[in-house]
This record gives sequence, structure tokens and C-alpha cells, in this order.
Amino acid sequence: MPNFNYQIVQLHHVCETQKDLVNQIYEMWTETFDQVLTEAGATLDHGDFFRSHSAGVLLFREEVIGFNLFTTFDMQLAAHRNHHYFKELDQTLFQCPAGKLRKVMTMEYFTVSPKWRRQCQEVNWGEILAGLGLNYFDNSNVHLGLGTPRVDVKVDQMCKRLGASVAGHIEKMNYKCAVVLFDKKDERKFQDPLTHHWVSKLWNKYHDRKEEKKISPLAAVHEIAIPTLAPSFAHA
Repeated sequence: MPNFNYQIVQLHHVCETQKDLVNQIYEMWTETFDQVLTEAGATLDHGDFFRSHSAGVLLFREEVIGFNLFTTFDMQLAAHRNHHYFKELDQTLFQCPAGKLRKVMTMEYFTVSPKWRRQCQEVNWGEILAGLGLNYFDNSNVHLGLGTPRVDVKVDQMCKRLGASVAGHIEKMNYKCAVVLFDKKDERKFQDPLTHHWVSKLWNKYHDRKEEKKISPLAAVHEIAIPTLAPSFAHA
């Protein structure tokens, strides 16, 4: 899989070498979700894109296969608890057993390019993309992963296969969505052997490149846009 790569792209501090990639992601995001939400009689909030802190992107060479967006919320901060994302969610979900509120990472706007959904049906790019996002979560400083996947396109079922627990259902943007929670794991395994293989290989490749950049201060100068991750938590 030398031509496939995974990248975590920071959306609040975009470096020069990643501006074209971020514009590609944004264009796919707007095209996908303008259509998805218009069909449901809802409207896309374009501010949600740069409200997110980062994007996990799966690429083939320089072509975007898919992505999802990540935002970290500290539930001990009133401003974070009052964000519209949590409007219809029970905030007791975010308490640890001792009752302390935790940091939460949301995984949103899960998207896979229609081209890659059509031409590579034997590979579940959606599961691979989501699995890579879970590895990112496992290696973060947050305590709980959260998503609100659509039920009609069975993204909630995909999340359950990947280890999520379902904490209820809400209507979001005129779609029925599940509320899914992910606990952190020291080692994450996936039911589907092919998904597990791809996630392991791509995550190790991403991690190795990250370590190389730490060693070489000139690495960023020579950085090539990386390829990597199928449908969104809203559009699976």
C-alpha cells in the first residue's frame, strides 16, 4: 500500500504545504453535506468545518478517498458544555465513575468519495477511515469518543462493529441518529481482518512519518501531500 496514506490535518493552523489539501477536503465536505442536508430539508452550517480542530484524511497519492472531522471538548468548561452539539445529549454520559466530567472527542462528518465507494467495494473504506480515527482518539489526551451516526445508512451499525456502545437516539439535521460512545483502548482490534490489516498498516505508516519529522527539522520542507481514509458519521 505504498500509494495510500493517512494524515491528521490541523484545521486551525494550516501550514503552507497542506493548504491545497485542506481546500480539497472543504470542497468535498460542502458538496457532500449540502446535498445530504438539502435532501432532508436542513441547512449545512458552514462554520462547522473550521469549528473542528482537525481532520483525519485517507489519501491515494494526492487524491482524497475520505475523511472525518474531530473536535475536542472539555466538559468541565461551561462554554463547551453549552455548545449546540450537546443540545439534545444527556451530559451525565460524559461523567467518569467518580462523577468528574471528562474531555470528549467528537468524530463528525464522516465522508467517503463516491468514486471510491463505487470502484473499491471489496474494501470497506468507511470502516478503515473510522478505525484510523479511533487510533487517533486512543493516542490523544481525551477520555471519551463520541459520534452521532445516521441510522438510515447504517453507520450506527458500523460503529457497533468497531466497538461503540449505543447510548440512545436523537433527531439531528432531520435524520434519525444514534448516540455512540467509544472508550479508549491500549490496543484496538477490529472484527473484520481486512479492516484490521489496513488500519494497522496505515496507522503505523502515519506514526513512522510523524517520528521522522521530529528527528529531521527539514522534513516539513520536503513534505508531500499524503493519501489515506468511506462515508461520514452523517453519511456513512
